[in-house]
Amino acid sequence: MPLETKKSYTAYLKDYMKKLVAKLEEKSPDQVEVFKSNMNKVMKDILGKFKDLQFFTGESMEIDGIVGIMEYREINGESVPVLMFFKHGLEEEKF
Repeated sequence: MPLETKKSYTAYLKDYMKKLVAKLEEKSPDQVEVFKSNMNKVMKDILGKFKDLQFFTGESMEIDGIVGIMEYREINGESVPVLMFFKHGLEEEKF
């Protein structure tokens, strides 16, 4: 499913959020309610600036996992790229 339209990205987000909630229920049940209550605001914010965002997947182009979101922000008079991820969808690896 390509994420070329706001509609397709909304469908992706809803599916991805369900997967994250299931993962949280299993691993961190105490975080589920906080995640759910914050997610609507975050989704509304992302979808509100959809046309200004760029989306990135891994090498496999598989979007069942996390999709990186990039936007340019003005910081100290410069346009700076900012890459964003849903922290609950990241897994820490120790080297």
